[in-house]
Parts: sequence; structure tokens; C-alpha cells
Amino acid sequence: MKKIEVRMQEVLNRGEKVLVSGVPIGYPDLDSTRRIVEIYIRSGIDVVEFSMASPNPYIDTRIIGDSNVKALQAEPVLDKHLEALGKIRRDFPDEPFYMMAYADFIRPLGVGRFVACLQEIGVDALELPDRDEDVPELAGELEAQLAKAGIYRTYILHHPFDERFFARIKSQARGFVLLQSIADADGRRDHVVPENRRIVESMRAAGLDAKIILGYGVNKPERVREAAATGADGVIVGTAMVEWINSGDYAGLGSFIRSMKDATLPAK
Repeated sequence: MKKIEVRMQEVLNRGEKVLVSGVPIGYPDLDSTRRIVEIYIRSGIDVVEFSMASPNPYIDTRIIGDSNVKALQAEPVLDKHLEALGKIRRDFPDEPFYMMAYADFIRPLGVGRFVACLQEIGVDALELPDRDEDVPELAGELEAQLAKAGIYRTYILHHPFDERFFARIKSQARGFVLLQSIADADGRRDHVVPENRRIVESMRAAGLDAKIILGYGVNKPERVREAAATGADGVIVGTAMVEWINSGDYAGLGSFIRSMKDATLPAK
């Protein structure tokens, strides 16, 4: 079993939900990245995502997207971003890490070299945020190379839920999948609505073995508890974490993470 599966099962066996969050690699600079990763780990993040820089992070929120663009502006040489991750892996050899990288980060390196870098760093899984239909050739080649290297492909199930896409990937999904929570008619997620439970239950009934991590709009402990009530295995927190990084208040960041992790604990 991979580190990511072992960690998730350990957390679930304790009656908790898995807390996942991404570190914007290279933001505010590469030297800060290692410190932020350590704060995440020490404060209660169960699985850390390496969120790689992108000139066009079109799927992310404006706050996350700005961090990706600024990271690339601060250090445009992609190899230096990967070198920084290699050092972080050496500092934290037992932690489960996965990577989120847009197609525009992967293409300049080439799929073969990129996947070799993932192996060298010791990344358990890769999330490609671009929709497969937008980058079909790259997605296909990447999927084949990842399978050959023994690295999981982490799939995003966007809102509105695409039954056909889920049917295609459900048997090959490993580790976990990311489920984008239901938004209202204006695209807002002021609450994690109970209707998400229906989707979670339908995914399990269809035979999905991978864990389900629910996200988008999870920005405070109340939202974590609402997400847990849907029956998902865990939650992913994004924009709220980058807002704390933007503030420069790293002590506050640690306190915020601890409050979010506390919300994953079973009710007393």
C-alpha cells in the first residue's frame, strides 16, 4: 500500500475524517514552501498536496490562481520547483504527498521526464485539474505513464456531477477521488448542502473503491462538519489556507489548521 492509503486508513480507523490541503509551491517563494509544508504537517493536515505553479490556473479560485501565477513569476525555472520538492521529501520521508499540476506545467518538461521526477520525489499520486476532454492526448499519455510508474491518477469529479466520466474512471480510481461539492444557482457554496450525500452514496453503490474527498467551499470548521455529514471520507481545504498564507501570519495558519482538524474528530 502507498503512504497515502496507509495514512487515510489510519485516520478513518480512529473515527476521524481525512484533512487534505494544498501548498502553493513557490509562493510566496521557494524558501517559504518548506516552512509551510512543515506547518501543515505539524498542525494536522493528514495529506499534503503539492500545488504546482501555472500561468493559467483557470479551474482554481482567484486567490489560489494568483498564488500559482506569482509563484511562477518569482521563479520561472520549473526544475527549481521540483528540486525544492526533492528537499522537502528528504526532510519528511514518511509523509504522504501527492501533486496537482496543470497541463501547462507538464508539457514543457515532457510527460516521460515529468513522471520520472514524480518517482524520484516520491509522490504517491497526481491530480490533473484540466478536464480530460480539454487535453485528451496529454491526459491519455499521462495516464499510461503513471500506471507504468505505479503512481495513482487522482480524478476530480466536477460539479455538476458527470455520470459518464465517473463511469469511465470508477474502476481505475485508486487512493482517493476529489468531489466538487454542489453549488447554488449563482455558483456559491455558503454551506455544504446535504444533497451531496446522495452523490457520495451513489458513488459507493456503483462500486468505487477509492476514498471520497469532498471540497470547494470548505473554509471553516462548520463547513468541515457539514462535509463530514455527507458521508465523505474527508475534506480538502484550499482558498482559506492560501488566505492565511497571504496574511503572513503563520502562527494563525497553524491555529486555523488545528481548528479544522478538530472538526474532523468524531462527536463526543
